[in-house]
Amino acid sequence: MASLVYGTPWLRIRSLPELAPAFLRRRQSSLFYCSRRSFAVVACSSPVSTGGSVRVRFAPSPTGNLHVGGARTALFNYLFARSKGGKFVLRIEDTDLERSTRESEAAVLQDLSWLGLDWDEGPGVSGDFGPYRQSERNALYKQYAEKLLESGHVYRCFCSSEELVKMKEIAKLKQLPPVYTGKWATASDSEIEQELEKGTPFTYRFRVPKEGSLKINDLIRGEVCWNLDTLGDFVVMRSNGQPVYNFCVTVDDATMAISHVIRAEEHLPNTLRQALIYKALEFPMPQFAHVSLILAPDRSKLSKRHGATSVGQYREMGYLPQGMVNYLALLGWGDGTENEFFTLEELVEKFSIERVNKSGAIFDSTKLRWMNGQHLRALPKEKLTKLVGERWKSAGILTESEGSFVDDAVELLKDGIELVTDSDKVLLNLLSYPLHATLASPEAKPAVEDKLHEVAASLIAAYDSGEIPSALEEGQGAWQKWVKAFGKSLKRKGKSLFMPLRVLLTGKLHGPEMGTSIVLIHKAGSPGIVVPQAGFVSMEERFKILREIDWEALNKDESVPLESTATVST
Repeated sequence: MASLVYGTPWLRIRSLPELAPAFLRRRQSSLFYCSRRSFAVVACSSPVSTGGSVRVRFAPSPTGNLHVGGARTALFNYLFARSKGGKFVLRIEDTDLERSTRESEAAVLQDLSWLGLDWDEGPGVSGDFGPYRQSERNALYKQYAEKLLESGHVYRCFCSSEELVKMKEIAKLKQLPPVYTGKWATASDSEIEQELEKGTPFTYRFRVPKEGSLKINDLIRGEVCWNLDTLGDFVVMRSNGQPVYNFCVTVDDATMAISHVIRAEEHLPNTLRQALIYKALEFPMPQFAHVSLILAPDRSKLSKRHGATSVGQYREMGYLPQGMVNYLALLGWGDGTENEFFTLEELVEKFSIERVNKSGAIFDSTKLRWMNGQHLRALPKEKLTKLVGERWKSAGILTESEGSFVDDAVELLKDGIELVTDSDKVLLNLLSYPLHATLASPEAKPAVEDKLHEVAASLIAAYDSGEIPSALEEGQGAWQKWVKAFGKSLKRKGKSLFMPLRVLLTGKLHGPEMGTSIVLIHKAGSPGIVVPQAGFVSMEERFKILREIDWEALNKDESVPLESTATVST
């Protein structure tokens, strides 16, 4: 027999009378079976009664760093709340007393703040539903545990550890689920009193119906169903008085008026126990949305063996919060267009839980780097210059973090920077002069054979006469004018002119725009710009090296050992 229950998130109920809400218990008793043997419930998709307001929560355990998977869950909660005009609650689940630390909690809070995911209620922010650490809510858990004991939904279990192990072994031999089969579910009052008088430790076990099923309509995964006969009576309070995770979570979500529980799919099995507790305590059940796991390229669960996995690690590696947020949002969600670039504000505007994919998302570190580069170059010019300039100074390359050299260098090199830390490599590359390695490489052979020695001789003469230093001193316009005149004198233009100049002046075959690069190299030679230990080769030193090149030996058709070849480019 099944009956439709209106005005609640439960569509069909078949259970004990005491499992029903109070207003339904007063209805005809024929609506309910007076037996513990069957139970079925379907959660409907209509909103729970929370005054119409959306309240979501992110509830990390402070037992380590914030994993990128946890960060994405926090992000989806944040986006859902902001898109609905609701509240984003941060709750710290620190009931694991042995592993939880305030240091880890502080690191998690720092990472969330760095990502820009500001919470409306939680640690450091006042709210009407605190405290927001589970370790500070024990009195509340005990209160509701006693309520369940009084209503008969839980009972004291005095089984020893040895007895419980034996039950599991017997179940395994019989190829049955490892459910509780002890006597205390049906023990008499006298048997219970006898154990209490002896001071025997006990747990609180929840009475689970022996038959039936539970079904929910998950906002991401659709209909999910469990058979109750695979569960067995489960513990809600340990013998040391500490509540069990599933009990804490249910009490917290209910008493904090959480309307939507958006979490990782690994928590999906917990929903069965939590739903039973919701019903027993007459709490309205929230809507659930279980997000897929983030997978490694080999489709296994992303872990430390695949490299960096925590938000803090990526922050230290030079990633921007904007790039991290954008990339995490695209792991399982999209707005239905080809667009992949979003600011946090745009994500709030576009986000919908209906567009979250239930399939596992592959974490691609290459794509993350690319995404970060997009956001880096999208920064306002002043902010990008300040960020990179400070990096160059702190890395011991430049003496100052600002000035015309920094401005010009950032503008020239920004396209080769995806992480702030990449800026070290591109600037050092610009300042270096690996001419010998480049000339010895097979790739340079066409340039060498195109009478490179003649261009070198003319270039040295122009430098010695003061033409090149004078043009470079005047800046970009004067340099371009000189190059044009130099090309005419050699009857060269295009690639036949610019490739020899690039090789001879930068020592490389490839790189950023050549004219700006040469002017910057000249400017870097001014006193007080480049740190002496940075490996900078000044223009004067470059021409000294050019004068020492043995072009006759280089032009001989001799094989060059592979290990001596090198082509460096930005």
